[in-house]
Formats: sequence, structure tokens, C-alpha cells
Amino acid sequence: MKKKVGASFTIEAVFIMPIVIFVIVSIIYITIYLHDYNRIYSVADRILHKAILNVKHESDIETGKLYYDEIKRQGVFYQILGISDIKEKDIEEYLTKKLTEGLFATNITEVEVKGSRFKITITVKGKLKIPIKGLSHISALNRGLFIQVRGQVHNPADYIRISEVILDTGSKIKGIKELEEKIKALIP
Repeated sequence: MKKKVGASFTIEAVFIMPIVIFVIVSIIYITIYLHDYNRIYSVADRILHKAILNVKHESDIETGKLYYDEIKRQGVFYQILGISDIKEKDIEEYLTKKLTEGLFATNITEVEVKGSRFKITITVKGKLKIPIKGLSHISALNRGLFIQVRGQVHNPADYIRISEVILDTGSKIKGIKELEEKIKALIP
């Protein structure tokens, strides 16, 4: 004996199945979005740490090889100027090269490296490619990716030298003791 399925079941399935398929596809695309976000963040963070070492010492950012001849030629005030535009461009090119690998559905639209004597900031912007029109209206996917990582350039030897110069210079200024006493008098 054949079982007959009622017409109401068929009508319900017609309304429910597109919603179920849409939810499954949405979860897949959100997973792809999270994968690409984490991949970009990890690459940017890894390159940030390499860039910090590259700023402290003349080296190849890709291999980490130190250029001792360049280090010897550095003047006393080599870090006062901060990171050069050439180094920023090298870091941007290396980051762009690394970001072309391993992304599922994201196009990198902008890579920017800003550096100073004390910190480096890496900004990466990307746009998620979504082939299904209905999914492009989900705000997290439509907004795209924006990742910014910052790091402090830590060079203890230079900081100690600079503080010693400041302290030595400050102690040789005429009238510094009187100024110190007036400041202490103002503090309750």
C-alpha cells in the first residue's frame, strides 16, 4: 500500500526549504568571512613583529637576514627620523604578497604601513566577494574587512642612552636646583 503525502506537507516544504537553504549558505559564507578575517589578522600581526625588528636593525624583512655593513654605517641618530618611506613600501609589498595566499573570498583593496620612531601601524582593508545577491545585504559581509594592528618599537639600549643624556644635561643646567625646590613647594 502506498502512503500518500498530504498537500499541506508539500506546501509547507515549499516555504521552509528556501529558508533552510538560505540559512545554511549564510553560515557557510560567515565561516568563510571569519576564516579570511583571521588569516589577514594573523599575517598582519606576524609581519608587524618582523617589521619592528626590521626597523631596529637593517635586515631583509622576508628572510630576517641582518645586513651588518648597513648597521655599521648607521649614524648616532639613525632612529630619530623613524621608519623611512622605502621601508614602509617594502613592508607593504611583502604584506601584499603574503595576503595573496590562503584567502577564500576576499579581495585586498588597501594595505598601508605607517611607522614612526616608537610605533608601527599596519592597516589592511578588503572586500568579500559574494556571488549570491541576497547574502550581500548582511551587514557584516557587506561592510568588508578592516584590520589594524599596532606595535611598539622597543629598543632598550637606545632608551637608556637617551635617558642618560637627558639626565646628564638636566643636571648641568644652572638654576635647576632652585627650579626643583619651587616645584616641590607648589606640590602639597
